[in-house]
Amino acid sequence: MRYDGRARRCAWAVEFLEVRALMATFQMPTVQGLAGGHNLAATFNRLVGSLQAQIEFQAPKDTAPATLTQVVDEVVGQYETASTGSFGGAPRTANLLVQQGEALRLGIDSLKMQYDLKLVNLATFNSDAYQEIQQLTLSRQVWPAGTPLQTFLVMATETSNDLTAVSALVQTTSTITDAQAAAVMKSEVLAFQGEALLGATQQPRVAAPVIQATTTFIAQVDAAIGQPDFASRIATATAGFANALVNAGGAFGPGGSLGRHIQQPPAVPTPLSIADAATFANLQYRQVVTTSTLVLSRNFSSAATRFGRFMTTAVFSSPAQAIRKLSLDQSWYGTNQASFVEDVTLPAGTLVYIGRVAPIFQGIYRREASPSLYPGRAPQYLVANTRAPGIVWGNYRATGT
Repeated sequence: MRYDGRARRCAWAVEFLEVRALMATFQMPTVQGLAGGHNLAATFNRLVGSLQAQIEFQAPKDTAPATLTQVVDEVVGQYETASTGSFGGAPRTANLLVQQGEALRLGIDSLKMQYDLKLVNLATFNSDAYQEIQQLTLSRQVWPAGTPLQTFLVMATETSNDLTAVSALVQTTSTITDAQAAAVMKSEVLAFQGEALLGATQQPRVAAPVIQATTTFIAQVDAAIGQPDFASRIATATAGFANALVNAGGAFGPGGSLGRHIQQPPAVPTPLSIADAATFANLQYRQVVTTSTLVLSRNFSSAATRFGRFMTTAVFSSPAQAIRKLSLDQSWYGTNQASFVEDVTLPAGTLVYIGRVAPIFQGIYRREASPSLYPGRAPQYLVANTRAPGIVWGNYRATGT
């Protein structure tokens, strides 16, 4: 879910901007040592880091959706003005900074629109919005330099799945008008496009199919509004988006112009969602039905994280080691600090997906060469149904004992 820099604000934002309860501000950090913006990486790191900090300070975790969205809109607007004004002599830098601001703005706009239409609940909005802001500086998905092609496949697939869900909803409910459905679907593809283009700064072969797919989709959705066959038209547009980018022959899909260079998720009888597949290194996993008892370990830190689906055969000497090897990102909305561990005994006949934990990379402008905080690569077992009969949880203890 990302953006198009030409579409700055969604129409729904006007209603609360007319009755503002606050005025958020962006204070320009020092530009000393940035060579007027010609030191691109350092400028991007400093400005984006300042943007993240100032939004988080003025709209802390779990801020009400309307307030959070207003803060983001106002801070991003001032950040963009300051960026273009300070680095006019370095247009590439200024454009990239604005592009980042717009990616964030439209990502939050899209979430707010989904929340207003009750497509996501408050907990989901809070979690996803928090991650959008945190990922400006921590565990980003895309970088202006160094974004791998696999990431674009994951992003495009997630967007395609979201569009499919809205398209299906439109065909089964009358609570969302055609115009509302069109608006939320366009916000999804614009948000996706924005982040994809940010990551394609040095990869023009990525930008072209993304722009083509989103432009075509938006034109088809706009043309469908008010038509008696609106539902079938947006279903066609949604299928076209998937065909263009993620299905076989699509740009990032199997056999596609870029997809042939991407290690695709495996062909298994019951494939994982792309979000779950992305937790495995290189999207690779095996689907297995156990033929005998299997004992795994589950590392967790509270009752809320105890009965999760992700397990391992590895034994860790400390929570810190578990966090690193299991890529338990501590910037997530709900963190798992791996303070405890317990045995999980799976009976024969349990469906499990097996692979290695995907690493999580850091960096703001450029993705680091090797994962420093969360190298991952520990054995990972994803249990499809942790409440299945016969699964036994026990031997609860502190990690490392």
